[in-house]
Amino acid sequence: MKNYKAILIFGCLIVLAGCQHATKKTNNDDQQLTLIAINDVYRIAGINQGKTGGLARVRALRARLQEESEHVLLLHAGDFLHPSFNSKQDDGRAMIQTMNYLDGQADAFDNEMLVTFGNHEFDKGRLKHVPLMNDLLNQSEFTWLDSNIEWTANGIQSDHIKPYALKKYGSYQVGIFSMTTDMVHPEYIERFDDYHKTAAHYVPMLRRAGADFVIALTHQTMPDDLDMMALPEAHRPDIIFGGHEHFAQAETVDGRWVLKADADAASAVVVTVNLARPEAALLPQVVPLEDNMTPDPDALALIEQLNSEIEQQYCASHEADARCLQQVLGTTRTELVAEETTIRRFETNLGDLLADLSLQAFSACEADVALLNSGSIRLNQNIPTGGDITVKHLHEMFPYDSNLQLIEIPKLLLRDILQHSVSNWTANGHWLQVAGLSFIHDPSTESVSHIHLQKDALALSDTSTGTVRVVMPHYLLSANTDQDGYTMVNEDMIQACDANGSELKSLLSDYLNRHPHGIAPKRDYRICNNTREQCVNEH
Repeated sequence: MKNYKAILIFGCLIVLAGCQHATKKTNNDDQQLTLIAINDVYRIAGINQGKTGGLARVRALRARLQEESEHVLLLHAGDFLHPSFNSKQDDGRAMIQTMNYLDGQADAFDNEMLVTFGNHEFDKGRLKHVPLMNDLLNQSEFTWLDSNIEWTANGIQSDHIKPYALKKYGSYQVGIFSMTTDMVHPEYIERFDDYHKTAAHYVPMLRRAGADFVIALTHQTMPDDLDMMALPEAHRPDIIFGGHEHFAQAETVDGRWVLKADADAASAVVVTVNLARPEAALLPQVVPLEDNMTPDPDALALIEQLNSEIEQQYCASHEADARCLQQVLGTTRTELVAEETTIRRFETNLGDLLADLSLQAFSACEADVALLNSGSIRLNQNIPTGGDITVKHLHEMFPYDSNLQLIEIPKLLLRDILQHSVSNWTANGHWLQVAGLSFIHDPSTESVSHIHLQKDALALSDTSTGTVRVVMPHYLLSANTDQDGYTMVNEDMIQACDANGSELKSLLSDYLNRHPHGIAPKRDYRICNNTREQCVNEH
């Protein structure tokens, strides 16, 4: 019920945000600090053809709040360098250029913007990538926090990285430290300290240094954020702005907020703090950044220029027409559901289609089941009924190689795999889209039941024997990744099959070619959510 409570709270906060209006700066501006927080922004132009989110709207929001408040601090809780279509072309440089302009100035350091590292900042994680990373960091006109990161001796080095920040507003001080998940281990990082050690060091240190208010800027799971906020009083920050999950969340622990915004800047969290009374109750506001908010024109012009240059360079490198990415591959006669807060928590028609295509590709090798981690399907927008599916949609949907592999496992191991899929049900990328089986999902207990393989007459039980042949992305099997937590499977389970190495991008492209009059995938309730549907009658 915790997640539903957060959604209810945030619904109220969104209403409040919608009612806010411009106000004049007040006489107590020196003790007021307005905080803006965003996280997990992969597309500089936003989503839904630029109608939702995007950094030009973040710039517009910041400019508006600066008209109302003397002190405004912008925070980014990580994940922006990768992955995206743009970053595959330019390694994240367009993102850095756009973020540099969030203060409305080119070639000026932004002292009121702090970011932390997310796990996707380390997609370029080899030692050979250190010069590239240093270059990106040095191009940044804002401060990066690395409070819990110990770099290797030959690792990242930049004057723009700080272990913490202590900022002065009038006669008050604000301390900020960071926390980055250890889910990936780049070669240039010696270790990540955990949140216990990090908070135990920085919170008391910042308070001793005079901080009246302490902020934790984190990129980790919500359970870890909540545990950090539940630490002993001396180690607790006053507020946590987090990232990693891709949808807006609000939780409190003993009266202190843990807050996250929607991915791709579809929303921002705004909090005003009275530094003279930091113990006073805070009222966070979720500000939707949608088409009713006019993007900052200068930031928008920069974004359009950068996107145009990247697209032209891509097409030129492929010896194609300058608008090659707008080539229509097919149309959809039903809405394709790929928005992340849905596809990372529920079965969707696009998820069913992709899982079915994966299973069909391995039919000659007698595959029984296909399991796709939804975090690998990164379009983060729905394609409307009657909408065109373009080459760029395909690239944005699959920024990583999918590299499907066939494995063979004991049937009972499926329960462990599916149980992990529904764990920490907060739009995490390890949620699976499936084919070849069905089951009931109970979000209130984060459990699965009534697992039924299509090839079997009876549902899976404690006495089930035999094996099942499963198609999975290699990422979930590889010893060189975090496997999205699926450590119960590994590369030793891979079976010989000519279809190994198949790519989802190619499978979908071929499918569209075979359906020139459009596609119309439907959800068929293979994953039944018992809080939304009558599952007993359908399984």
